Amino acid sequence: NALLRNNAIVGRYGGDEFIVILPGADRAEAERYRDSVTVKLLDVSLTDPETNAKIQIVASWGLAVFPEEAENIADLIHLSDNAMYAAKRQRPVSPNATTIGQPPPGDRAATMVGQIVPLLTSFGDLTEKLQLVARRLAVGAGYDAVNFTLFQKVTGQALSNTSYPPVPKEFVERWDRAQQPDSESHPVTLLLAQTLRPLILDDPWNDERLWESERNVLRAAQLQSVLIAPMIWQGEMIGTIGVAAKQPAAFAAADAQFLSAIATQVTAIVRMETLVDKLSSTTKQLSRSQEETVLLLAAAAEAHDHTTGLHLQSVRGLTEALAREMGLDEEEARALGLAAVLHDIGKIRVPDAILASPGKLAPDQWDVMRQHTIWGASFLAGHDGFELAAAIARSHHERWDGAGYPDGLSGNGIPEGATVVTVADAFDAMTHDRPYRASQPVDEAIKEIVRHAGKQFNPAVVDALERLYRRNELPVTQLDASVADAA
Repeated sequence: NALLRNNAIVGRYGGDEFIVILPGADRAEAERYRDSVTVKLLDVSLTDPETNAKIQIVASWGLAVFPEEAENIADLIHLSDNAMYAAKRQRPVSPNATTIGQPPPGDRAATMVGQIVPLLTSFGDLTEKLQLVARRLAVGAGYDAVNFTLFQKVTGQALSNTSYPPVPKEFVERWDRAQQPDSESHPVTLLLAQTLRPLILDDPWNDERLWESERNVLRAAQLQSVLIAPMIWQGEMIGTIGVAAKQPAAFAAADAQFLSAIATQVTAIVRMETLVDKLSSTTKQLSRSQEETVLLLAAAAEAHDHTTGLHLQSVRGLTEALAREMGLDEEEARALGLAAVLHDIGKIRVPDAILASPGKLAPDQWDVMRQHTIWGASFLAGHDGFELAAAIARSHHERWDGAGYPDGLSGNGIPEGATVVTVADAFDAMTHDRPYRASQPVDEAIKEIVRHAGKQFNPAVVDALERLYRRNELPVTQLDASVADAA
């Protein structure tokens, strides 16, 4: 409705983009039209009745004039589209922002994730690590207070509550005392569990969805705005991240988007850690009875690496088949296959931008990617029953000729289980699409691996792969089978 003025012809161009034709207008008239619509939108906002999130309508514009700037329709659209994206990159991250040139929420979140993931995946008590993360969030994002709450069903212990406000210690102690034992039945908690969306509280001192003791603490600390994001695991809320500011109405939709992105990453790693602890406390080895929990653990890393899809299950099946072909008994093959599921768990620390890169990685990006082997082994180290998985996580990118990483091991110096997983991993990767290349037919992938036997791969494992292929016993996925049929 705001666009329909000054005889404009308006249509939706795609998604949240609109295209406007101003017949007979020059650039000055187009700019006047743009400014009039912008003023109209300043008076409009949306309010989510459940979460009270206020969303300002913000538009980025790109203008192009025919025939002075473009000779045909295609150029006119191309120029205006490019100008629109250039303006969008300079847009403030929230309607109340006074500066421009800040990265959009996704980039802000990626930067912050890069800072907090090493804190979460280091050795130490989970509560202590969350305190470090809370401090980093407060300092890095400019919050006046940060609070993590994990529910008892996650930790298996009493409710874990950790805060970092750069305010007098007495407020921290009062806030912790304000958290009652039945926090999972808190009105705000119940609302977040229902909506699974962040909640903005612009008047927390008087918001009756907070307990009176909480309102009193916020008032005493002069915290006038609150934003709470749910920590969601497999469609269920397992905790919350809350932030607060001393400025009134400090949070907008972009801030909610940013905190939700942080919550997603923190949730995955926290859940991984609690699952590892659960497995370590119940078994001395990864057994069949723990398969579901191991797969959940691997799923946290897989959710971060969107390119994997069925990769983990495929690598597991191939690893077990290769192990049996090489003479391992059924129990040993099953244990190796289950450990193989965790081979890429260190990718939880690799930024999304690197994992999803469609082209060749830059040297500094490649240095980060190579670290996932060390990070994975470090994450699993020290947990009973994960010794084999830790060795595979560290060594599955070693090469038979010694040119691999991270340790430059060669030949029989590489753990045998890792050499099996290396072949399974490479074969599955070759026969599935990746952001940087298309899949290969199964027979071509086999030939490629054979060519690198004794160089990249253990020759004995390659021989086992060839035998399975010749007998048509490779446990390929449906996608692989269709590729083979097409070939």
